Amino acid sequence: MAFVQAGPVKLEYFEQGAGPRTWLLIHGFRSSALIWDAMQSHLAATGDRTIALSMRGAGGSDGTPNDEDYAPPSFARDIHAAVEALGLADRFYLVGHSLGATTVGHYTREHPDRVSGLVFMSGGIMRPRQSRTEAERAEWLAQIDAYPGNIDRPYWEREHVGLSQEIRDRLWLDWQHVSKQRQRGARAEVPGAPDLEPTLRAMQVPTLVMFGDDDHTVSPGLSAEGYLMLPSDIRHLHVFHGIDHSPNSVIPLETAEVLGRFAHHLEGLARK
Repeated sequence: MAFVQAGPVKLEYFEQGAGPRTWLLIHGFRSSALIWDAMQSHLAATGDRTIALSMRGAGGSDGTPNDEDYAPPSFARDIHAAVEALGLADRFYLVGHSLGATTVGHYTREHPDRVSGLVFMSGGIMRPRQSRTEAERAEWLAQIDAYPGNIDRPYWEREHVGLSQEIRDRLWLDWQHVSKQRQRGARAEVPGAPDLEPTLRAMQVPTLVMFGDDDHTVSPGLSAEGYLMLPSDIRHLHVFHGIDHSPNSVIPLETAEVLGRFAHHLEGLARK
């Protein structure tokens, strides 16, 4: 574990491996960078460098007091500051899981020239959240108030079975310490937030959409719809049979292999 000063916040990150290819890995809503640990080990074994960031308010990273600090556009600005501070001068592959897919979409919208290949993992269609009724808003706030006692621990364990026991224990503690501001902000209706749909439809960066066909958190149909928004000449698709929301922490080896094939394909095209 190390830290990088990303603008106003210090972010925790975990780095593994060394080599000419770098993967920057961005976690989802309530998680932290530890969710990538096993996948990082597999990628390192093939000669790849990986950096997994804990976003603002996650893991050991700094938190801030305002709900809007935890919306994906804010996270994307933190990624940019971290990339600059870490000296990632060359292009890199960028992967976002769940809410992290929206985050990396916002980053790529602003900095497409930095990204060799983009991966949306279990990310849905990434449209701005629709306005909720008062009843829906009250139900969501009640869920936040009940957190973390309302986490289904057996389900959580199944969704992280590919991680070592030590990492699962540490990641579970990270989940326990998610702030109310982060929960509200990450799912908030942010006035003026850019709509990613035009970005997806005009995307020039080669993009892999991957998800499990048994995803109970983000409908597989929504992830497939997001894939179909992308231009046909840059989009790639991989669907894991029988896998729920988190292939990165359930089948990390298989997930790393899919990423490796994606990168090899793009690099082969570049050599032609």
